[in-house]
Amino acid sequence: MKINYMKLMKLTVAFIAILVTCASCSKFLDRELETNYKQEDVFVNYDRMQQAGFGVYAYLFNRFGYQRIDNAMLASACDEADHADPGSSIQKYNTGTWTAASNPEDCWAYFYQGIRSANLFLENSKNYKQIIYRDTIDPANKSTYETNVKDIAWLRAEARFLRALYYFELIKRYGGVPIVDKSTYTDEELKQFKRKTFDECAKFISNECDTVYPQLKDTWVGYASERWRGRVTQGAALALKARVLLYAASPLNNPSNDVTKWEAAAKAAHDVIATGRYALHSSYSGLFRLGNGADGNSEVIFAIQGWSRNDFEKTNYPIGYPQGGQGSTSPSQNLVDAYEMKATGMQIGEPGSGYNPANPYSGRDPRLGMSILTNNTTFKGRPVECWVGGLDGLGKLYATTTGYYIRKFVDESLDLTKNSTSVHTWILFRYAEILLDYAEAMNEAYGPEATHGYTMTAKAAVDRVRQRADVLMPILSPGLSKEEMREHIRNERRVELAFEEHRFFDVRRWKIAEQTENKPIMAMKITKEPNGSFTYLVQKAEDRVFNPKMYVYPIPETEVLKSEGNLTQNEGW
Repeated sequence: MKINYMKLMKLTVAFIAILVTCASCSKFLDRELETNYKQEDVFVNYDRMQQAGFGVYAYLFNRFGYQRIDNAMLASACDEADHADPGSSIQKYNTGTWTAASNPEDCWAYFYQGIRSANLFLENSKNYKQIIYRDTIDPANKSTYETNVKDIAWLRAEARFLRALYYFELIKRYGGVPIVDKSTYTDEELKQFKRKTFDECAKFISNECDTVYPQLKDTWVGYASERWRGRVTQGAALALKARVLLYAASPLNNPSNDVTKWEAAAKAAHDVIATGRYALHSSYSGLFRLGNGADGNSEVIFAIQGWSRNDFEKTNYPIGYPQGGQGSTSPSQNLVDAYEMKATGMQIGEPGSGYNPANPYSGRDPRLGMSILTNNTTFKGRPVECWVGGLDGLGKLYATTTGYYIRKFVDESLDLTKNSTSVHTWILFRYAEILLDYAEAMNEAYGPEATHGYTMTAKAAVDRVRQRADVLMPILSPGLSKEEMREHIRNERRVELAFEEHRFFDVRRWKIAEQTENKPIMAMKITKEPNGSFTYLVQKAEDRVFNPKMYVYPIPETEVLKSEGNLTQNEGW
């Protein structure tokens, strides 16, 4: 019988949560284990130990993807989109009203719980070979024992990877954080905790990736049964290292522009490329509707295995469809304008681009239509009516606030009147991002068209992304300067990785958020003329506020207070 990996996760989470969940999410560290099980009753056999290992995965859920912040996507907290519900807490980012006591995405305690879960598992599974010992005289038991020993060894490496990932999620938001390498501490030990620098944390994460790489499986596809799908692989460790080193090299964390950091990031990204395990999926739109088969696809490096659901469709189908829909995530005109013209590969504002303001979506980068529903696009059997007075148009409650609806991730086949569902998986690392990571680091370290002994240039990596089979955008012009290539790479990330929780952090690590996030969110007002044609007028949807202190999150106020001065608050908060 096929066992869905997400289903396995849900079964184990209920068990392990009793063991490792904090009594209060506001605690920085638990001082003692609070559980209905004695610790010695959990790490006693293979089955319970495996559940404890799988429990470390539980912290992937609820903090990545889809409408996880008060029913909104993180895209609506940057220049990618607007959230149609003005009462959602996501709006605090846009109005500048969030504080150290009120952060819509306060995930400090959550990820430290995940780190503690990993530490607890690693501490108590050290003697796993003895704990799961079986009679090796019987050939059947010997085979089972050997299989179980390998599995726990893999799980221990996976737990270290997940701990490193949770640290990365902390430092990309908060900057340097304390490194916690045990599950419990005395009061005196807790008083000694201080924040490490960003570079120290990045080095820790990178070293962990190096250490666990040989201890992880190269792939889980085809191994044992379907229930193993979604576990960490060697490629995931390489991808996390590449990402953390890219962040460490970026202007926010590398103000002196130390080129050796860019060189290290380029090498790390190339290490993923050099494995030869990954390739671009032939269909950009199909890539995001792979369900739990995601890790059987050549582009997906690591994904949070999903389950059957329809809540994303309920909140993001255009408002006028009988199946429901609230148009929650309204893509911005700012983002729409970033999609180039297909024939020329030029921005729409460039002379000679071929852009026609009277027919603004014609002849554009195909990824526009695959990611965003524009006016008059056929969806579920009828054209989307984004025009004022249309079924899905501006001015209606929960309708789009920008003239656009999100299409990426949406399963158009679902019939919400019958409450039909489908599997939704969130991709954390994919090959296209690695190519763009590589391009960015290579360009900053060596320039647009140098190989430095690697297999491709920065330009070649970007061109490969642009030349996906169902995209086929023109390759970049040769002879670009480093500065010109930088702008191309940044725009390519913007459109290729739209709504995937990269843009919010990209503009911060590039230190350009004071420009991008202080611009108004723009919308398209569409009028349908008596003859059936449309007129298009770009107008302001709302103003946004961004202050320099917002490049990093504030440490939660409660954590700073109870640390008795050991946790220093980020500047300005």
